[in-house]
Amino acid sequence: MAIKYHLVLRADKSKNAAAGAQLYYGQVRTQRTIEFNHMCELISDNSTASSGDVKVVVDGLIRVMQRSMGFGDVIQLGDLGNFRMVAGSKGVATQEEFAPTLFKKGHIVFSPGAALRKMAAGLKFEKSSFGTNESGGGTGGDGVVEV
Repeated sequence: MAIKYHLVLRADKSKNAAAGAQLYYGQVRTQRTIEFNHMCELISDNSTASSGDVKVVVDGLIRVMQRSMGFGDVIQLGDLGNFRMVAGSKGVATQEEFAPTLFKKGHIVFSPGAALRKMAAGLKFEKSSFGTNESGGGTGGDGVVEV
């Protein structure tokens, strides 16, 4: 199995590049979106839990994560990885000038666990033939792929 990519012509930002120089860069192409209900069915197919059971557990996980990360906790989910909240702020000259209103919008940071890092490190890449039906590539133009 390989990740599909396509080539994109962009400005050459490397040091000492000539004005107007361009280079081709590989850009990963997503193939499809796995909807939540379908993901629950796929998980159900590989366990003794029903699709509804999986949905209930994931919904519970989201509620616990919201509450816990709202207190600044790191959520550690084994081989899946860690989730944590981060937020930057505007700077001020003195400590007395700082107020919580200076914080910018919070963001959730995901750090993949060992199993996902290993998968990402071992990726293979294949040039996309999107919209064609060449051997081993493409989708016939409709973008629909069965899992």
